[in-house]
Amino acid sequence: MDWVTSGSSSGSKSKDNLFVDKVKIAKAEIKYGVKEDWQTYSDDISVHLTLDIGRDFQPNMYIGGNYKKDDVSGEIVGWSTAFKVKMFFDSIGLPIMLDKGKSPQSSKLPADAEQRLIGKEFLRLTYISTKTKRDGGQLWKDWQETRMPNYEVNKFKAEFKDSVGKNYVKDFKSSEESSESDSPWSSDDQFNGIPT
Repeated sequence: MDWVTSGSSSGSKSKDNLFVDKVKIAKAEIKYGVKEDWQTYSDDISVHLTLDIGRDFQPNMYIGGNYKKDDVSGEIVGWSTAFKVKMFFDSIGLPIMLDKGKSPQSSKLPADAEQRLIGKEFLRLTYISTKTKRDGGQLWKDWQETRMPNYEVNKFKAEFKDSVGKNYVKDFKSSEESSESDSPWSSDDQFNGIPT
């Protein structure tokens, strides 16, 4: 896999149980074929981020997915759920090419990929989940789709709501289902973006 070549938080608060903010990457790790403790299956590719949100803590974010593979050869034929990873790299201005015809195990980003992510900015959307934290508190989750830092916030929210309507996001707690909520960053809540 290779790069495609070509010539503080500005959060949006509202009562719609969504929060969009511009974040900066403080740390990054890219993994291939790893099953995390909370996953049922491994992702072919995943990006683990520590984010600078302009606060005194740095939340984590996970973006991952699997390629569409040929039923016989197992070679990559499309993005499938790994499209979220492609969208992330597009969002930070480092578009990547699909390694069609390669095995997922041999499809790797350039060695300097993690370093190239540091300091890059993008828009992140978090939402209130119908699930709760272990202590019963309100759970804010990251949507694994991202956008460029200058992307229209209301359009980003509309695209999320469209995904909810298509049942791609199954755990969004709409404002009709919940009482008034604060932003995902209260002083005692360091949401890490990984399902609990």
